[in-house]
Amino acid sequence: MIVTVARTSLPAIGAIVLALVVVGCVDQVGLPPDCDASEVSRDVTLTATELAPNGIEVCRDQNVIVTVNSEVDGVFHIHGYDEQVPATSVSAGEELTLEFPAARSGQFPIELHPAEDPTGVTVGIFTVHEP
Repeated sequence: MIVTVARTSLPAIGAIVLALVVVGCVDQVGLPPDCDASEVSRDVTLTATELAPNGIEVCRDQNVIVTVNSEVDGVFHIHGYDEQVPATSVSAGEELTLEFPAARSGQFPIELHPAEDPTGVTVGIFTVHEP
């Protein structure tokens, strides 16, 4: 009887160990690979309709350096990060460098307010992950 219980228990113990390993990994899924760095750099290209890549991902408490290569004239803006990154003019053919702390986690729309249409176009998402 003890042998039967031991055989039955081994798969159950194995399943519990596997579940714990998976749970430990799930917390890290989706984080940028450099989440443990104190400072990160991201390069993006800005067009009239999109940001390439279409999002910027960092982790909370990192110092962020974003280099925007603009193909259009307008104003670049990250909603919800107005204090850290005020709306900033961009010009076609010029490079803009923004440096700021990733103070709070969440997802924040990135907008371009083109010179000819100041209403604004969402071009990407700024995502700040919890480390």
